[in-house]
Amino acid sequence: MSAGPTYVIEGEIRRFDERDTAFSREALIEGSPNEIAYHTMYPEKIEIDRKLARFITLKMEPGCSDDHFADAIYEAHFKSSAALALPDMVDGEPASEKTDWSPAQAAAKVKAFARAIGADDVRIGPLKQEWVYSHRGSRPFFEGGYSNAPYFSGIPEGYQGARYGDPVELGHSGAISMAFDQKKDLVGTGSTRAVDFEVGRVYAKSVLASVQLARFIRALGYPARAHHLRNYLIMLVPVAVDSGIGELGRCGYIVSRKSGANLRLATVTTDMPLEFDDPVDIGMQDFCDKCKKCAVTCPSGAIPLEKTLVNGSWRWKLNPEACLQYWGHTGYTCGICQTVCPWTKPHNIFHRSVASAAVNLPWIRRALVKGDDVVYGAGFSPLPVPRWLEDG
Repeated sequence: MSAGPTYVIEGEIRRFDERDTAFSREALIEGSPNEIAYHTMYPEKIEIDRKLARFITLKMEPGCSDDHFADAIYEAHFKSSAALALPDMVDGEPASEKTDWSPAQAAAKVKAFARAIGADDVRIGPLKQEWVYSHRGSRPFFEGGYSNAPYFSGIPEGYQGARYGDPVELGHSGAISMAFDQKKDLVGTGSTRAVDFEVGRVYAKSVLASVQLARFIRALGYPARAHHLRNYLIMLVPVAVDSGIGELGRCGYIVSRKSGANLRLATVTTDMPLEFDDPVDIGMQDFCDKCKKCAVTCPSGAIPLEKTLVNGSWRWKLNPEACLQYWGHTGYTCGICQTVCPWTKPHNIFHRSVASAAVNLPWIRRALVKGDDVVYGAGFSPLPVPRWLEDG
């Protein structure tokens, strides 16, 4: 029987308000009712939030960036994904007739479908209420009602989180977490146009897959909601930890035995009776405690050296403001922490053997960290940007 996830709970975990995330705060429009209301409650965040807003403005508003090539990449990946954030894309009414499968059969079918549409890993676990946001914080990608039958039908009855600040209630029993691998040769370029391309490509893939999977389950007669980059009501990482995708690492990403930290997540929550997977213990808490490589190489200093008690759980608490300010400084997403993680390695027999040793032989982990420094370097050495992504 599983011992449960490896995070340590001490005290009460309060549901997190999505309005407090750095990504929600950077999207606040200065002078808007939402911005005024939020900063009336938290005046100490005004200065940093306006610094963060400059980065999102450069990315989202046409004509604000000097890098038109990067703008085109953002347009292709991230804005296309927003079209799949509409309420009746992520949610909707299930079919009236329910497919009669056992939980084990249903889980096998769902996993096979998810892998067939592009997921590199898929696991199923419970949806714990502490990982559901208390209030909506993302700005909507739609306004008012809309309809274009049969593909668009407007806002489904009972839809949660239609407006900024709406309270969220999501009673689904299960969560299907999907992991999507990134190409290390692109993410390993540091903070460049190539990282923007690869992160956007994988997010777009994950967005489509989550919408497809949710619609698949609803067509089988069960409620299902997609949670992806552009529209989600849950904290994807702890939900994925509970499902067995991997463990929470020092860098704030989930780290899996297969893909390391070099992946992105999307989730579908549902009431479909599904057989759950067990959480995994691959020794990541001890390994990260010995490693520190992502913290040492992070150019923004956003990754801590020590765990702290944060909202009822012991973890490495990131500084998202410092991270996003570095993105704003370079003008691109950064993938350094994902790249330097010793678990982010090629899927060959040598690294599978090393990963097996790291999981099963705790006493050798410190030596493996030193070995990674010897083979791959203690610091970060950026890979070259592919020629087609260069200027000219």
